[in-house]
Amino acid sequence: MAIKVLGLVDCFNNPNFGPMTRHRAIASTSFLGRYAFIDFVLSNFLNSKIPSIGVLCQHHIRSLSRHVGSGRTWITNTKIGDFHVLYDEPNIANSSYNTDVADLIENRWFLKQVNPDYVVISSPHVVFQEDFSQLLADHIASKSRISLLYAHVTGLKSSFINARKVYISDRGKVTKFEINRGETDEGDVSLGTMIMDYPMLENLIEYASGTSSFFSLADALNYVSPSVLIRAVKHNGYVRSFDSLKHYLKYSLELLDESVYNTLFKENWPIYTKTYDTPPTLYKPGALVKNSTIANGSIIEGTVINSIVGRDVKVHKGVVIKNSVIGSGAVIDVNTHIENAIVDKEAQVLHVSEVIGTLDDPLYIARGDIV
Repeated sequence: MAIKVLGLVDCFNNPNFGPMTRHRAIASTSFLGRYAFIDFVLSNFLNSKIPSIGVLCQHHIRSLSRHVGSGRTWITNTKIGDFHVLYDEPNIANSSYNTDVADLIENRWFLKQVNPDYVVISSPHVVFQEDFSQLLADHIASKSRISLLYAHVTGLKSSFINARKVYISDRGKVTKFEINRGETDEGDVSLGTMIMDYPMLENLIEYASGTSSFFSLADALNYVSPSVLIRAVKHNGYVRSFDSLKHYLKYSLELLDESVYNTLFKENWPIYTKTYDTPPTLYKPGALVKNSTIANGSIIEGTVINSIVGRDVKVHKGVVIKNSVIGSGAVIDVNTHIENAIVDKEAQVLHVSEVIGTLDDPLYIARGDIV
């Protein structure tokens, strides 16, 4: 008999990009000009043939719902699959009580409706490619209750801050979790992705809710780790934790390098996203584009170097854009120099000649602002 699998995207306890995520979740934030971050975990589920998906939404429900819609982009068969954005309506305005555990309790109807044998839980701000079908087969064969995906990372003093470092025994069992405060530069860190049997998820929910109304799944996991067999599974491919505005710019630009890009985007592993009916990009006489990605519908008259330009952007004559991300619908007026900056969706740069930050401290122009 075929096993039933449920994929859960856990948008709780995700970091933020400061002002950029004031009115949107990281999950629905634009990435590389045409994607949103949630597209990567949803595509991992779809490519792994996981038919039912729930999105645990902590806040900014509107922006997330606008992007994923009915979820049909990521569900191949609506007769056997299901897709729902799940949120804890009674506690939506109470941050202490609004946890992923409370969300699951509020939406137990969805869990019962799917009635899965196994559950895969993953976070949208950690970007990687993984075949969960193979991991699930290995998990079942191992007879573990929980399999946790981790990566061995250098640079922990500045990356994966507040993520959970994991300590692993010689037999591959997770023995302890610890918040990464940047004390050491190298170590093993959780990718926020777990596979478990459904009764184990119910046990974690009951343990968390019975211990503290403020407990998350991660808190419950930390407490039960000494007594429950949590199998550590190492991820060896591309992985980045998009956890700050600085890293949003740095890691986005990093993917303009073809050798890096090819470690995330693979021919046999498509990334699905919301589609738009837009015309091709128009490059007018005098336009110069180097090592950049330009989305459909944009009109380019100026110079774009090592940058990412979203849909329907207007780059006028004399403009120079370097090492920057320009959001969809933005307008950059004539003779403007933009460097090491993030110009959000529908912003208009009309009255200043320079918008210049640094890679460590990018200058940010908010969505819809006129400067």
